[in-house]
Amino acid sequence: MDEEKRYNVGLTWIDHDGLTDVHNIEIKYARNCERLAIEMGQPQPDGSWLYKEANGTTHVMSADRVKAFMSKTQEHASIMCGMLDKMTEAGIGQPTLEVDPAA
Repeated sequence: MDEEKRYNVGLTWIDHDGLTDVHNIEIKYARNCERLAIEMGQPQPDGSWLYKEANGTTHVMSADRVKAFMSKTQEHASIMCGMLDKMTEAGIGQPTLEVDPAA
């Protein structure tokens, strides 16, 4: 891998006169983990979230994706609260919810 995180795969053909025909493919490795961005990163002025690893790799969750994620999470939380209320009304004990202490 080179300094720009590209892998180079190449083949060289040498013809009967010793002339070469080189074929090279460059593949660039890129990773963007939104979970790392929101769990380890910081909110940005534009509404996005950003986390930068020690090796320089950055992970970003765009403002639009943050807004959509928060909306969906709120929707799920509202549904769960309604379920818990109905369980209480029915006299069913509320289930024990396991929560990751890091959360």
